[in-house]
Parts: sequence; C-alpha cells; structure tokens
Amino acid sequence: MVSKAILGITVIIALSSVVIFNNNSATAERDWNECVTKYDSKWGSHCKNCAMDGDTYKVMLRNTCTENIDVLCCVQEKYKNWKCYTHNNLAAQDTLYGYACQGNGKYLVWAKKAGDKQIKFPTVQEVNADYTD
Repeated sequence: MVSKAILGITVIIALSSVVIFNNNSATAERDWNECVTKYDSKWGSHCKNCAMDGDTYKVMLRNTCTENIDVLCCVQEKYKNWKCYTHNNLAAQDTLYGYACQGNGKYLVWAKKAGDKQIKFPTVQEVNADYTD
C-alpha cells in the first residue's frame, strides 16, 4: 500500500515537472516578431530629417501583443544601405515608424520582450552586411 502511494506521488511530481518545463519553453521560444504588424506605409511624405521629400519611404508599425516589446526597425535606401531605429519598451497597441529619405520600399523588423538583455539586436553594420538586397 505504501509503495502504491509513493508511486502515485512520484507520477504526480513527474507530471507537474513536465507541465512547468513546457510552460517555460513556450515563453522562451515565443516569436516576438509576430507582435509587430505593419499598418501603413507612405511614399513622398514630409520628413524633417530628409533634404527632399519626393523619394521618402515611411513604414508604420504597431505592437499587437499585450506585452511590452523592444523593436529594431530597418528601412532600406535605394542605394541598398539600411537606416535602423531602435524603439524600447513599446507598449501594447503603441506605434512606431521607420523611414528612408531615398527609400526602395524594403524594411526589416526584429522584436524581443522589453528589457531582455540576453537577446541582442544586430548592429547596422551587420544588417548592411547580411541584407544586401
């Protein structure tokens, strides 16, 4: 009788460990990039940081998740170099934009849980080296 009780307790503990392990894995493996959604883009809109407005490309993004996130947005210029912008602690439903003064319509986005120090965004140099087209 005692051995059946010990076996039952062992099985319960083992199952509890599996549930806890699976919950932690799901959190660690979450794709935070899915939180970022493009809701608009504009060509030729005024940009105070650009000398001319005719070729500007602006992409507007929104955090569609309930958690705060950090976002790196890169927008490509027509000469293939990338302009990158980091937005930290973007709250749920908050928006951000990235722009290129002489854009070609391409953009890249990376996201992570706000404040996550283990995940590093690529540098502008790495983006330019890895995404040439």
